[in-house]
Amino acid sequence: MSVNSTSMSTNLQTAASLLQQLNTVSNPSGTGLPVSQYVQDLQTILQQELEKPIQNQISSLSSQQSALTSLQSALQAFQQATETLASLQSWSTVQASSSDSSVLSVTASAGANIGTYQISVSQLAYAQTMFQNSALQTSATGASTLASGTLVITPHTLNQGQSVSISIAQNESLQSIANAINQYTSQTGVAASVLSTGQSYFLALSSVQTGAAYGFDVTETNVGSSGDALTFQTDTQAQDAQISVGGQTLSSPTNTFANYIPGLTLQVNSKGTATVTVSQDTSGALKAVQTWMSAYNTLIDTIRQDTAYTPGTGTSAGQAGPLFGDPLAEELLQALPAAVSSVVSGATSPYNSLASIGIVLDPSTGHLEFQSASGFSSASGTLPDGQSIFQNALTSSLSNVEQLFGVVNTTASQAVPTSGVLGNLYNFLSTMLVGNPNGTGQSPIQAEINALGDEKTSLQNYLNLVDQQIQYRVQQYTDQLNRLNEVMQQAQAQMQQLSAMFKTSSSNG
Repeated sequence: MSVNSTSMSTNLQTAASLLQQLNTVSNPSGTGLPVSQYVQDLQTILQQELEKPIQNQISSLSSQQSALTSLQSALQAFQQATETLASLQSWSTVQASSSDSSVLSVTASAGANIGTYQISVSQLAYAQTMFQNSALQTSATGASTLASGTLVITPHTLNQGQSVSISIAQNESLQSIANAINQYTSQTGVAASVLSTGQSYFLALSSVQTGAAYGFDVTETNVGSSGDALTFQTDTQAQDAQISVGGQTLSSPTNTFANYIPGLTLQVNSKGTATVTVSQDTSGALKAVQTWMSAYNTLIDTIRQDTAYTPGTGTSAGQAGPLFGDPLAEELLQALPAAVSSVVSGATSPYNSLASIGIVLDPSTGHLEFQSASGFSSASGTLPDGQSIFQNALTSSLSNVEQLFGVVNTTASQAVPTSGVLGNLYNFLSTMLVGNPNGTGQSPIQAEINALGDEKTSLQNYLNLVDQQIQYRVQQYTDQLNRLNEVMQQAQAQMQQLSAMFKTSSSNG
């Protein structure tokens, strides 16, 4: 066999070159194409181009939902503050004082009438107490010298005056007798205990509450012939407390008279006479209005922050709040200030708007604030600041200020206003939070939150579908690369065989 040496050398160089090219393909795991790297690159590109925009939309919708939920909470908090301010209890704040606290002390609540009361305390409330006055013992728990018998306790009014009989055994201990008496306390209203003089022990009986209704009688019957009888003497009689106001006598089973005089709670301490003075306290109304203003300001801050747009600077892009351009949020941002600053129609006094009592909107923050003194001017100079104007209005004409706000005459802690500033505002808040009762009754805010949730669900389903398609495409690409590597590996093996053949032939030649 004749072999052309030049041709053989050329073929050998060609095979060696191809083999070298396959061996130099970048693949950390070995020869051939780096499948894992190529697949990861493809998956990253597909995810960035196809999934990332959808994920950004879902994230944006979540931010809007979160912002609307915060807005809903702020609206609810402001609505509750409006209901609280609408209650007369927030406005009818009074203070009361006693000329002699050793005779009686006093506290006032909503509903107390302004005035002065001369109160005489003729009697304090007492619980009835009785003590064992015979056969004192040397031990509380040891055997006594008492004879057997039956102790009969008869309540004056409790349990319809039905008596309770308690059997006493001969030489029974005082503590055992006290325990037996206490088993019937709910029926008799009497509690027993064992006291000591330091040298001897004796039983003490007491009604569990003060007042004449808890009086009782104690007798012992069927006393045995062997041992001592058990007898008691009264230390204090059960009685009600009594006071005299305006020629009328009032009684209480305790030393507390609550709302016997509307809005006043009297605590009697001793016999005597004291003067109770009830006066108007504007600090409570001021605090209630400030709390309401604070809730409004928090609501406005929430809306302004979430609807704001911050322009970009240089290479930085502008930043838009999650509710930027949201129609509902924009409506609130306009309607709320208009509602609190509007003139109340039908007002029968000079107080027909919040501005007339010193409360205005700060144009820079949108907050409700008491007008600063520099904000009011006239030909004669600067007027008092807004808080002074408000307090003067409370002092001079509280009822007109209450009418301006639309305060409801109730002793409940919250009320639904139907007139005034609060009434108009409450109707708008209810529409936003509950919906129009004459319409669908669906809350616009909740409806928008639900719609965003539905849109998120649709996008998530679409994202899942896109992800499935990407995984399918990646798997196809992986299979193709793996098959290509197999072909390349086969080619490499063939080239190695050719190379070996050429080397052998060259050597033989």
